[in-house]
Amino acid sequence: MDVADPRVADIKFCGLTRAVDAELAAELGAAFAGAIFAGGPRLLTPERAREVFAPLAGTPLVKVGVFGADPVVEIARIADSAGVDVVQLHGGSTPAIVRDLRARFGGEVWAVVRLLPEESLPADIADTAAAVDALVIDAAAPGKLGGTGVALDWARFTDDVRRLRAQLPRMRLVLAGGLKAENVGRALHLVRPDVVDVSSGVESAPGIKDSLRMRDFARAVRSAMDEVPES
Repeated sequence: MDVADPRVADIKFCGLTRAVDAELAAELGAAFAGAIFAGGPRLLTPERAREVFAPLAGTPLVKVGVFGADPVVEIARIADSAGVDVVQLHGGSTPAIVRDLRARFGGEVWAVVRLLPEESLPADIADTAAAVDALVIDAAAPGKLGGTGVALDWARFTDDVRRLRAQLPRMRLVLAGGLKAENVGRALHLVRPDVVDVSSGVESAPGIKDSLRMRDFARAVRSAMDEVPES
């Protein structure tokens, strides 16, 4: 997967629990579909994940598995069993952990940095970003790894993102955390991510995607990116 044009954000619908929602994600032109293996109300087994992802066979949509602080061996086993293309690490990652995982898993590795609303990017984040295929910025919430519905103060870390991109020009940036149709345009204009990652913002209940909200979100992303001037 090539680094995206910074004026065109791809969409990742995450926390999928139903095949019908994965099918709609593909219909709406999403680039990524995510399944959760890190606990919580959206938790899937590898077997169930394969069922959810079944409608994506023959499509270009990339399957992402979201993991917590499991041992690398277990992450690789579940990822292979579920047939995902990307492992997204929410439980903390270091370059050493990423190297170990790459030795056991043939797909991409994404690392997540979770921020409180008042926080900026950590000073040492470049080391992790350089080791992975994408850096995910998500909101931190006590006892939860994602899908919190908490939105970040995007303006707080836009300068950090610019500096990081200058240092790592081929870095793929994924923005998550409280995104929905009503605010994704502002997030896109401030942060200019390569991918916007939505879960609870398009749900009627945890793990149950709302088709109208999914459509509204996709429409809002396309509309916002049409308005972003070339850099």
